[in-house]
Amino acid sequence: MTDSRLSDGSRQTTIRPARVEDAPGLARVHVDSWRTTYQGVVPDAYLAALSYERREQMWHTILQMEQGDGAASFTYIAEDETGRVVAFVNGGRERAGISGYDGELYAIYLLAEMQGRGLGRRLVGTLVEHFVRQGMASMTVVVLADNSARYFYEALGATLLYEQEDEVGGKRLTELVYGWSDIRPLLLS
Repeated sequence: MTDSRLSDGSRQTTIRPARVEDAPGLARVHVDSWRTTYQGVVPDAYLAALSYERREQMWHTILQMEQGDGAASFTYIAEDETGRVVAFVNGGRERAGISGYDGELYAIYLLAEMQGRGLGRRLVGTLVEHFVRQGMASMTVVVLADNSARYFYEALGATLLYEQEDEVGGKRLTELVYGWSDIRPLLLS
């Protein structure tokens, strides 16, 4: 668990492993972040149809599966001084079979008001610490080409591996697959 001020000196945040009872907070961050991040990228009808209840059920299931040894994925949350979930990161074994990469950052979402304060870097560092403890040395992430988060990954030293197409809400979108062949530089200091 890490506990420190953000880079702008505001709000105390704590990063810790997610628990099943965090599912409602994870769902809120997930849905709200999708609606702000992907506005104008993903069809409006798709974003409007996102449901806190369905996301909560999804996170409840994921978090139950993450309990115990040998879990396929893991999730860390960031909570503010009131205990409100404001961000999360989720990762695990690389799923696409990309040669030379063993870990994957599955998802990282921060509420809009928490972005640009260093919290994303702290969450990635926490994920990397977990990977290193599991003996992993590299990782990938998939991001929509129209998502400005791609520049965050590039600033963290990710290399573009390839592009692929996916469909979200009936719209064809380009995804960028980034990788870090060595994640050690991302470790929290």
